Amino acid sequence: MNLNFMKHKSNIHILELNAYTAPRVFEERNDDFVSIGDDNNYYQYIIDRYIGSTTNHAILNGVTNFVYGHGLDATDSSEKPEQYAQMMSLLKKKDLFRVVQDFIILGEGAFQVTYNNQRKIEKLTYFPRQTLRAEKCNEKGEIDAYYYHRDWKEYNRNDKSKRIPVFGTSKEQNELFIVKKYVVGFHYYSLPSYSASMPYALLEEEISAYLINETQNGFSGTKVVNFNNGIPDKEKQIQIKNDILGKLTGSLGDKVIVAFNANQESSTTVEDISLNNAPEHYAYLAEECVKKLMVGHRITSPLLLGIRESGGGLGNNADEIQTATDLFLNIVIKPAQDIIIDALDDLLATNDIALNLYFKTLKPLDFMDEDTDLTDDQIEEETGIKQEDINEEKVEVDLKKIDGKLVFETPEEAEEQAEKLGCRGSHTHKDEDGKTWYMPCESHEDYPQSMSLSKENLTDEETKNVLGSLAKTGHKMSEEYVFVDEIDADNETDNKDWANYLITEKKSTLSKIKGLLGLADEIKSKNKGSSYSDLDSKNGLYKIRYTYAIGSRKPSKTQREFCRNMMNMANAGIVWTIEDIDRASREGVNRELGHNGQPFDLFKFKGGIYCRHKWRKVLYRLESNTEPSKNLGNYKKTRTIPKTYNRNPRGSKQAATAPENMPNRGAYPK
Repeated sequence: MNLNFMKHKSNIHILELNAYTAPRVFEERNDDFVSIGDDNNYYQYIIDRYIGSTTNHAILNGVTNFVYGHGLDATDSSEKPEQYAQMMSLLKKKDLFRVVQDFIILGEGAFQVTYNNQRKIEKLTYFPRQTLRAEKCNEKGEIDAYYYHRDWKEYNRNDKSKRIPVFGTSKEQNELFIVKKYVVGFHYYSLPSYSASMPYALLEEEISAYLINETQNGFSGTKVVNFNNGIPDKEKQIQIKNDILGKLTGSLGDKVIVAFNANQESSTTVEDISLNNAPEHYAYLAEECVKKLMVGHRITSPLLLGIRESGGGLGNNADEIQTATDLFLNIVIKPAQDIIIDALDDLLATNDIALNLYFKTLKPLDFMDEDTDLTDDQIEEETGIKQEDINEEKVEVDLKKIDGKLVFETPEEAEEQAEKLGCRGSHTHKDEDGKTWYMPCESHEDYPQSMSLSKENLTDEETKNVLGSLAKTGHKMSEEYVFVDEIDADNETDNKDWANYLITEKKSTLSKIKGLLGLADEIKSKNKGSSYSDLDSKNGLYKIRYTYAIGSRKPSKTQREFCRNMMNMANAGIVWTIEDIDRASREGVNRELGHNGQPFDLFKFKGGIYCRHKWRKVLYRLESNTEPSKNLGNYKKTRTIPKTYNRNPRGSKQAATAPENMPNRGAYPK
């Protein structure tokens, strides 16, 4: 060892890169709170790494956005509208997003819980987590409160920090709920999941600072300034050093070595400390920082966050991206979401709110497997799309009818259906557009006119027991009425608008004159004793009935007796009024599949739990006095008509949803 160097070692001033140390959590005897970090300011250290490191900043923003997604929702929102509305009023989107962001960046997030006079939660608001320090545990080892200070960097023991109780520990109007996960060895605080990679965020900052200083000041930390005219006292050395650094380097360039030497013969010198392959060296360090930060955050592919790997591109690696997405969502995003949702469940339970919450995902819909075995609730959580909003095109079977009877695009399909109906062969029909369709059975007259012709038919007594009054009230429309259109029961279009758009009255001379004068009446509907539907026009020009139809995109090989016979009747052109369905519900038809054998709403739940069927509305027109409107052709292409704000019959939305696609698959809760 060079003894001369050791002799003068104290005269050399070097500003070294600070080494990273894990935060120390400790209790001060004179404080009521527990410090985190040697200076009790570890959260600010994390925030600095978030702001200063390019890669860390991008990753944390990306993970936050993935976790929050498109916001909070519930799979049972339509079943519990009041609870859902209350939840949305308690928690604003901006507050939830900020809590999510703190949870991802700092490892914890905080809600301020505000109560009303009835001790119910009035609102949930965001509280900055970095401003809180945990109170020392009580005798049970529990944290009863947190202490608030605006800036803990400026805290001193003469300051008064505000004590805020923890959720459920007081009768005060405001409490705190801390969202955090368990970390081994940490009771008071929970470190962020990426804490082990924090040194690389700091290193990336230092590399950036060096390069900026090198560019802007032309003076870097690879230089030595030697003062060879004697060694001043310590105070003078520090003064000279600060003067040099202030003039030569600026705020980011404090990496100059200032040395004082006893050589009186030489003047002050400035020497370079050479660094071989400096560009390659810093490029390597920068790349290493990115890699280690990716590992620390468990990023399965940089493309997920919009980060392109060097020399790479999207190319044809869709499968790789999908795999990376699925892995990332399951090992990083979903666990974080679960912690936050569990916290919200605990909070909302105070107000008797029990919802199946989920964050609407940012995952591309194209990544969803069409043949997935997931439940509908899980599909909703994966896609953010509610089952009732699924386009009609998603339905596995979309039946076409002419005169209320099934038709198919190929003779083979028609002949297969003919066997189920108890006939054979097929015959052709043309629709309004001139397209040829194939109808089961060798002739129109051979098409079953009732259930009695079905192979899968029950006896009359069995039919009565299975279908109850539905077997009696179900009917075919008389020949004076012809089929116009068929849509799902939840279609937003008002019945009257639907009829008026697709049907026009055949005009008499008087009607034509009234039309020219702007006095022509539209086809008006009347209420036939029902408090919730307008099914027939006032002058009998149209009628609306309901038919039973396939409603799930998950086909079943077996059917219940009720559903099998309802489909047989529907295939035979049998329809019902909404009053017919309501009457059967009150009678307890199919009640053995109800909760504890109780009657249930057939319009809503159809064949019961796991049922794969739905109700559809069928429009008929009086052939003698009406004709298809000029809108019909365009409508068949677009399947849309002008909407109104008139209400459809009660329960229409649920009537068009198969129980299989409902929350709990139609089962009674719990």
